[in-house]
Amino acid sequence: MQHSPAPAPGRSGEGRARVEGRARFEARVREWFVANAPRKGSPEDFSAVHVVSARTPQEYHEQEQHAITVTRAWQRRLFDAGLAGRSWPTECGGHGAPGWQDEVVAEEQARWGVSTKMFAVALEMVPAVLFGHGTREQRVAYLPPILRGEHGWCQLLSEPGAGSDLASAQTRATPVDGGWSVTGQKVWTSNAGCSDYALLIARTGSREEGRAGLSCFAMKMEQPGIEIRPLRQMSGAYHFNEVFLDNAFVPENGLIGGPREGWAVLRTMLASERAAIGGGTSARSATQLVGLARQLGCSDDPGVRDLLAQAVIRERTLDLLRARIAAGHAVPAAGPTTKLLYSEHARLSADAATTILGMAVTLVDDPQAAPWIERLLFAPGLRLGGGTDEIQRNTIAERGLGLPR
Repeated sequence: MQHSPAPAPGRSGEGRARVEGRARFEARVREWFVANAPRKGSPEDFSAVHVVSARTPQEYHEQEQHAITVTRAWQRRLFDAGLAGRSWPTECGGHGAPGWQDEVVAEEQARWGVSTKMFAVALEMVPAVLFGHGTREQRVAYLPPILRGEHGWCQLLSEPGAGSDLASAQTRATPVDGGWSVTGQKVWTSNAGCSDYALLIARTGSREEGRAGLSCFAMKMEQPGIEIRPLRQMSGAYHFNEVFLDNAFVPENGLIGGPREGWAVLRTMLASERAAIGGGTSARSATQLVGLARQLGCSDDPGVRDLLAQAVIRERTLDLLRARIAAGHAVPAAGPTTKLLYSEHARLSADAATTILGMAVTLVDDPQAAPWIERLLFAPGLRLGGGTDEIQRNTIAERGLGLPR
């Protein structure tokens, strides 16, 4: 009696359907990007539009407004094509699809000359916070406009006396009729001037309570009592801002989680921020480094080829790690790990570019050198924002590896 061969794993029944369904979705996404997205390096490439490098506050404001306009338009195109927020619930503007579909869209998007990083807080941190701690009413109110590209968000977290030690934040939210009145100062806020809303951490308890006295709010940015002052970086750009709050108002329904539950919300926010930074595309530069070496005629130099190979390996390692996380495999301290690898990749890639450029790297107005100089000078910021490299290593050691504090 003959027996039929055992079906290959993943090739029968439900497993085969999943594989075929994913292949169809990937083909659909790829076809749409081919028809709608500019290629990297083309004149229409806006993959680095979020890296604003103006030398005066006015120039920065103009470039920032251009960046947010381009990003809004692209996000709206993704939404209209049914590719934005695939895994989000339908009541929040999404499609209720499996999470891997978001990863497919993100991976394909990273290959093209496009960017949604001006909406990083809105697309990455806000959903994590609201799905984890918000009410249904808050999710329905805040999330659909994000997917449609209508609302950008920033984070009001760090303070002059509370950078990495956010438990020491002193900005205060005081109960008033209909909500809360907020007074204090925040610093290192990205995109404060072009954001519609902010995730705000403020103290509703006493100083002595530390983290137990914090609450989280969704606050409208364009209102009386909010002053934004750009901060100049060593590159000459104005990416970060100080934000002064003087009796700014938050309605009652702007409280996320309960009163004094801000620390739990903050932990969710920071975990998603680290994962978002680690999943970013602005340091995805291996292809651009190869193109630069070819343009300068040094791509056959053994030292240069070694630098290019290392960049490709680092990038591929990040891609595989993110794919593993997206597939649902347990990766201890995944957010801190990808964030640490990403910031290190950005630094090493910028260093490689300076080697390839040689003396041209000293010419700030050189069109080939300028973007790489900006990356070189911005790279230290990636090692600070979202928690310093030292904090990431501590988190990996303690929570990922179980080592003692």
